[in-house]
Amino acid sequence: MKAVHFGAGKIGRGFIADLLHNTGYEITFVDVNEKLNAEMNQYHNYYLYVIQEDYRRKEIDKVSALSPITQPEEVTQAITDADLVTTAVIADNFPKIANNLAAGLKARLDAGKERVNVIPCENAFYCGVMLKKELLKTGILTEEELDKIAGIPSTAVDRMVFAADRDGRDGIDVGNTFELVIEKEQLVDPDAEPIKDAEYADNLDKYLERKLCVVNGGHTMSAYIARQMGYDIIQDYFMVPENKQLTRDIMLQASAFIEKKHGFAHEDMVDYIDATIGRWSTPGVKDTVERIAKAPIRKLDPEDRMVKPAVQCEEYGLANDLILKGIAAAFLYDMDGDEQAAQIQAYISENGIEKAVSHYTGIEAGSRIYNEILKYYNEYAAQKTNK
Repeated sequence: MKAVHFGAGKIGRGFIADLLHNTGYEITFVDVNEKLNAEMNQYHNYYLYVIQEDYRRKEIDKVSALSPITQPEEVTQAITDADLVTTAVIADNFPKIANNLAAGLKARLDAGKERVNVIPCENAFYCGVMLKKELLKTGILTEEELDKIAGIPSTAVDRMVFAADRDGRDGIDVGNTFELVIEKEQLVDPDAEPIKDAEYADNLDKYLERKLCVVNGGHTMSAYIARQMGYDIIQDYFMVPENKQLTRDIMLQASAFIEKKHGFAHEDMVDYIDATIGRWSTPGVKDTVERIAKAPIRKLDPEDRMVKPAVQCEEYGLANDLILKGIAAAFLYDMDGDEQAAQIQAYISENGIEKAVSHYTGIEAGSRIYNEILKYYNEYAAQKTNK
């Protein structure tokens, strides 16, 4: 079996390709990193190192790589011949891969090939819908043609992955637990399971919201708060018991609406949260605040990991004060080199935080949670000034 995978980054190689390899696919990566492509084409393998198993080395073989820039025809042919297509590029980058992917699917359709699953594995709410929109924007395929040649499910994804330079090769350190939930009804064959060890769900909403709001939200808000405290490495933040408890409490607030809305048992959510924080606190692992907090405009979106649980908790009459503190901290995030952070700071300078809150979050000015965010923002700002 042949799989084409867009994105040879840490999630791509350390998570999705690991599952593809375990399923029995030969994997062709599509990536712009020429150095990495050359290494994979030279050795046709790379290595993962399992953190919790004393960094046990695992080989991922039968791999090759193509450049979407210098080898577009080869990418098109690979998609035409593939049994499965997957992505792990960050959803913001869908426009960058859309032309190559659409061209390959159109060639596949013209060649009379069967429908193929195109599974985006991204940390974004209904990433399948997002990818489909970008493919249609190219004009290469009509919606009817796209539906005729591809099944594009959404997913929920989670695994701890870190870049590692070991044995003179570009490897990846990985956690030994993961979650890949695939929207079953959008697959070419809803009864088939194209990726081994994935979970196939009839109701993806509850998994997406649990992952996005509890895990991604808790991690992201911890990073913004940690930045205000002066931390650069998130594990240093978690070493302080009070900080770890704060994150746990933030996640418990977010999980409260998940329990109400989707029927997860409270005890199961507590176990889920504690296991997640345990992963984030793994000894010897270093993850930067900068990586977790990057792209704050996207993360402040009304449907994303912070505002969504804040608003949902408000609607259910549940506590959300700690989530609102996390949102407030995001408006003070000022990491050099983060374009979205710079845009927010420029907007605040020109228009004031009062307009910025509604502009980026969609929260109505004058509402209770709007006023609370402003209050916490001003408290953080005063603390920053007094340092």
